[in-house]
Amino acid sequence: MTATPIETPPSTLIDGWQVSKEIGNGGFARVFLGEKNGNRGAIKVARHREVSGDFKQTHARTLRELTALLMLDHPNIVRPQGHGYTATGNVYLALDYVDGWTLAEWSERKHPTIREFLSVFEKIAGALSYMHSRGVLHRDLKLLNVLIRKSDGEPVIIDFSCATYSLAEDLTEGGLPPGTERYRAPEQFQFLREHKDEHRARYAFQVADEIFAVGVMLHELLTDSRPTEFRPRFALNSQQFEPPPPRLANARVPEVLSDLVESLLDRDPSRRPVDTEALRREFADLRADPIVDYDVPAHPPSEQHPSEPDAQGALGAPLPIGPAPLKLHVALMKRPHRPARWLAGVAGVVALVVAAAFWGPSAESPAPPPEPRVAPNPRPPSAPHSPPPIAAPPVMSPPGPSPVPAPGPAIAAVPKEGSALKNPAPEVLTQERTSRMPKKSVAAAECASLSLIAALAAGCPGAQIRPESFTCPAGAEQAMRENLHWTDGDNFTLLLDDRYGREDVWFTAGAEVVGIVPKGIGRERQLEVAPVGTRFYGRAYYLSDKMGRADGPALVIRYDRVKLPGQDEQPICFVVEATAKAFKDGRVKSFNGTSGSVVDRWP
Repeated sequence: MTATPIETPPSTLIDGWQVSKEIGNGGFARVFLGEKNGNRGAIKVARHREVSGDFKQTHARTLRELTALLMLDHPNIVRPQGHGYTATGNVYLALDYVDGWTLAEWSERKHPTIREFLSVFEKIAGALSYMHSRGVLHRDLKLLNVLIRKSDGEPVIIDFSCATYSLAEDLTEGGLPPGTERYRAPEQFQFLREHKDEHRARYAFQVADEIFAVGVMLHELLTDSRPTEFRPRFALNSQQFEPPPPRLANARVPEVLSDLVESLLDRDPSRRPVDTEALRREFADLRADPIVDYDVPAHPPSEQHPSEPDAQGALGAPLPIGPAPLKLHVALMKRPHRPARWLAGVAGVVALVVAAAFWGPSAESPAPPPEPRVAPNPRPPSAPHSPPPIAAPPVMSPPGPSPVPAPGPAIAAVPKEGSALKNPAPEVLTQERTSRMPKKSVAAAECASLSLIAALAAGCPGAQIRPESFTCPAGAEQAMRENLHWTDGDNFTLLLDDRYGREDVWFTAGAEVVGIVPKGIGRERQLEVAPVGTRFYGRAYYLSDKMGRADGPALVIRYDRVKLPGQDEQPICFVVEATAKAFKDGRVKSFNGTSGSVVDRWP
């Protein structure tokens, strides 16, 4: 059957919408600017091209897009205004017209600060969380599909032509759902390799795929001062190389944010944030941090294409793109994934000394601490924050071709660690766990600099390896009873550390821990009062006296605060006690997924 053309000239009427010009063109539809009764709208008309397969699927996808949008009502998601058929029989949608820039254009034109990026991505993650709670998956998140409205700076997610929802009909012909290659999670390509001979195999798109796409978007904006330019770029979903940390390419990116982006792009989906609500809270916590590093432009304005007049009223000329420095290539090849932090090395020394003080000769003799790796441009903990360097960060894209296959090759990057690094030594795990805690780093460094006696007296984290009994936080009993509806003895399952999956993990005795209720909980009682995404904040301890246990030493985590999805933090008294499989150098090895209990007093 021959496709119906949809060349819609200006002044065409579509169900009363006066079409004026084309404003978008995609694989499944074309978008026109329309006006009706004084209101402007984006008129999206389903299309058919010979290369796009069965033209009826373009109609089916447009109708599915409509169904998905009718399930949603959120200020950061485009809204439908109507639908119908054109005179030529093509399905059309009338959507809100968003007068704004794409994320890439906004980044270049407005020169946003790190905090402004965090604010935008917090709202994007919030919209995704709302969307996912209603069973809708976008499946094509990218810089072009998020607009920043000019009138108020609000982000709006658009283009749901690739979206799906629970129980939707499968329209996919191939193994992968429709989407943009650069933003696909690496597990999608792994699925294709594993099922290359199974013609009916279909990849089940997950929230983790959306989170990876968010990571690609943020990585691009933080590392590329000109994201609108068409040029080769490093494939962040490459199976051969780990994505380079944003801070390595742009020294203005704070270390804690760089670590968060790395976690979003983790090759293991279970190591990414558990859902988009958890991701939203991550962004919110960083945005609320008063650190001055977040209040400077992510890129020097002189590197971008300014479209707004500067202080003198002149438009700056774009700078030429130079080749990526060879030194950066070497650094990327040599740098291990998530390098050691200097603070972890210092804290480790204190942990060793404290451990020796508590266990005496029976404790293992501490090995000399490894030489700490200093991150690029580290901030001294006791000094005030200084402005970022004025020098331009290294360019991420060389002029020549890259050996990495499409999409978007660019620089040589970090090769995957070998099998010997899949289960890193306790030191490596501890250093990884020190990231994304900027508010506590200064206090920890000060504690680490004290003598052992002074540290014990000051109550520094390293000294809190063996806890004593004491009462619960003030207000915990009332909060648990009246606000949370918890009762003494309630038992909840959670991941003790939200950065890891259900696996053995090395916990630093005395360090703060953030636990989370994962997906897959089947107990109705827990889902009612501690649902998926609930975060528990506490501290880890090691007990060598068995604490009345018959099966050996224990890891004990006391959680004193909780935050349910969409609610404020509240004081609690919640204890997890797990078998300690090993103890070494102030670190405790235990299984990360287990249950804990509501108590009225710390044991």
